[in-house]
Amino acid sequence: MAKLFYRFRNTKRIFEDEELEKQEIYFASTEKLNDPMEGFKNLVFKGDKIVWRNLFKHYLLCLEYMYQTYLICGEIHIKYNADLIPIFRTIDDIETPLYKELFNKIYFDVFEIYGELVDKIATRTTYISKDELIRYLYPFNLVALEVIQKHYELNGLIPKRYNVTEIQKFSIDNIMKSIDAIEDMIKEHGNEKMDRFLNFSVLFYKELDFIQNLNFKETPNKLFLLNFTQNYLKAIEKLTYPKNYIACFTGEEAVHNSSVWGHYGDSHKGVCLIFEADESQAISFTNAKVGYHLKGVMLGKINLSFEEITYDKAYLEIDFFRSLGRLPIPKLNSMWYIDGKKNISDIHKEVFDDEDEWRKGYWDKYSNNNLIKTKDWEYEDEYRLLLNAGMDGEIDETYRKLKYDFQNLKGLIFGINTPMNEKVKIFEIIKNKCIEYQRNNFEFYEAYYCNFNKNIQFKKIDINFVKTEKNTEMGNLI
Repeated sequence: MAKLFYRFRNTKRIFEDEELEKQEIYFASTEKLNDPMEGFKNLVFKGDKIVWRNLFKHYLLCLEYMYQTYLICGEIHIKYNADLIPIFRTIDDIETPLYKELFNKIYFDVFEIYGELVDKIATRTTYISKDELIRYLYPFNLVALEVIQKHYELNGLIPKRYNVTEIQKFSIDNIMKSIDAIEDMIKEHGNEKMDRFLNFSVLFYKELDFIQNLNFKETPNKLFLLNFTQNYLKAIEKLTYPKNYIACFTGEEAVHNSSVWGHYGDSHKGVCLIFEADESQAISFTNAKVGYHLKGVMLGKINLSFEEITYDKAYLEIDFFRSLGRLPIPKLNSMWYIDGKKNISDIHKEVFDDEDEWRKGYWDKYSNNNLIKTKDWEYEDEYRLLLNAGMDGEIDETYRKLKYDFQNLKGLIFGINTPMNEKVKIFEIIKNKCIEYQRNNFEFYEAYYCNFNKNIQFKKIDINFVKTEKNTEMGNLI
């Protein structure tokens, strides 16, 4: 049975963006939505020595590149952010043999200091959370920056430095001892209690970040390198899944909620569009990006299904080393699943022995993770249409305004405070649409507060759509 879904809009979107005339639904990026947890990925890390060493090597590769860029651009020409980190870069992408030799020397020296700790991490039998990994990457970042600068100095790429602080090996030894201790605590007390402890570590680094922001406010790019860990962990999320874009709707329950009207219906001055899905709870769009041809982007028809949000459910764990779905296989192997001596990680076998099964689990987790919100948002009774960026990773805003079939727009509810002049303008838009598509069954409603039900109700406005021999006219009041 076809079901109704409701989309709240303020009238600015209706008039300035011409959403009704163009029959468009805008798909927003997760960053534009009002829940800070949107797009959250609960990354966990568990693997053998090969993938762990490759993770730290990849971190070093990205950090060295950003440091090199900093020497060229400084603080003037560019402002660093996580999107600039070259996470798709591999050793094979290093431009010259001389540069590759320099990087290999840096890598060797860094792992002479830190390699034993990385190998210790690889012995863990429990997952390492992102919060725990921060404890190991922050000191690694300091070691790596110092070694990078040492080799740049030796090669005459930066001036000779004086009063250089020596790396304290004993601090790394203390971190190594904590790896087993944390695992023992997880086994004894469970992940939830351990997460609370690790949250304090993250807060400590956030406080440190705040203090450094005060001290380095004139040199934000230098600060970016000092706090590279947080930016790197944010950036590598893009190696796992493509971005998705969201159009938000509600079920019927939320249409009666005054708070929903207040938050999303422009303090009751907006409107609520009523969409009718097909039997499979989907609607179709005619101008979606579906591929490429010789002239550029290819547009075509797609069907998107309404997906119901689940509230008060834990975010699914995303196993990072087993979820690198954005990488082509050659890069996946050379940077992550195979080491410099051509040894192959056990995870390679897990992924590729039954690739169909892996892909099913990969995409199921992607879909489910985008349909979870905390219980605080339950009053929204939300449903979503999800637009997947696929292997492109991202979709330009131009291709995120999708045109729906006017037949799917069943009706419209005016808010309690929708201005009369705007009601008339909206009515005229719909009238012209109904003439264009030869419809006489569009439904208008007026919202009001019901003392009996103690909530928002809406009453149908009695307007007939009457066809004449010459044209179709609206506005015959009963």
